[in-house]
Amino acid sequence: MLPRRSRLLKLIALGWFVTLVVALAATPQVRTASHTLLLVPQLLPAIPVKPQQWFVGEPTRRPVVYTSGNSKENADLYIPAGGGRHGAVLLFLGVNPAGKDDERVVNLAEGLARAGLVVMIPWSDRMTQKRVHVEEVENLVAAFLHMQSLEEVDSNRLGMGGFCVGASLAAVAAQDERVRDDVQFVNFFGGYYDARDLVKSVVAESRFYGDDSEAWEPDILSVEVVTSHLVESVPDPIERALLSTRFEGGSTEATVKEEALSPEARAVYALLSEPTLEEAEVLLAQLPERALAELAAISPSKGIDRLSARTLIMHDRQDALVPSEESRRMADAMRARGDLYYTEFSFFKHVDPTRPASPAVFARESFKLYLHLYNVLREAR
Repeated sequence: MLPRRSRLLKLIALGWFVTLVVALAATPQVRTASHTLLLVPQLLPAIPVKPQQWFVGEPTRRPVVYTSGNSKENADLYIPAGGGRHGAVLLFLGVNPAGKDDERVVNLAEGLARAGLVVMIPWSDRMTQKRVHVEEVENLVAAFLHMQSLEEVDSNRLGMGGFCVGASLAAVAAQDERVRDDVQFVNFFGGYYDARDLVKSVVAESRFYGDDSEAWEPDILSVEVVTSHLVESVPDPIERALLSTRFEGGSTEATVKEEALSPEARAVYALLSEPTLEEAEVLLAQLPERALAELAAISPSKGIDRLSARTLIMHDRQDALVPSEESRRMADAMRARGDLYYTEFSFFKHVDPTRPASPAVFARESFKLYLHLYNVLREAR
């Protein structure tokens, strides 16, 4: 009896789902809702059934090469089944990203492609080496222009998205005058608003918003990226090597005489020696002008008035790589424009939806994810 009842329940559930999807296909708005409903389980590991694959054909994946300046860059392209022209999104995964064949990357790209979007994912050797360079902004602009030129792409429905550092660099690229009028939306997931503020949070192990602050334990990846960035800002190669040995090599016995260092190297040494937030602010001002200019150049905050795209912000409330206060500050800067959709979650670990949650919390957070993704697909479909 039990196996028969189980089969019956599965048939009823399948019949309900088919009826729902057919009913929702009546108008563009409800078609978007149905695609979103199918997409959410595809992205959540806790849901074992992936109904999107039952109803939508498998997308085509192919490598592409595009030109950025004098170099050739690589990307993966996911194209919806069935031909025609589609809205498209350029996704940038950020520092130390998962590999091309990582299940999470493939699930995301295929899920979005089954939902009707062309997806282009550029790959950066520098980012896999945990280095953040302003050159990535130029590469993203070039990648967007290449995506825009594809015959499968409807150039009136284009967006950018990113994760962590990738979100921030995508937001900076979307401000570029060559593409800003063509980027219809930006999905900003777990990024920083101001690189200088992120450095402060990491070195002081504190999160802050307005006049309030509290202790925060940054993830080792954030510590490594910030440490490398600060050490590389020191002009003198000998001082750079000393600081690298001490702070990147983990050699606590490495001898570094602070009084013998240049002012810039002393500032970096002090920044990497657990300053307070107030001390970090003063020390940052002592960095070389070039280093400060680079931090500004990779910060969405510096050109936020040039970002004309509708912006959809997502952040894990307990994020250990980038404090959620960074997204709150970005939302504050954009809220008056009225083209913002903002969601904080409690079942993500940074950008992976794997934080343990009770059934009630999981249901609530899944619905929030549904609403957020609906707003993304509404822009692109």
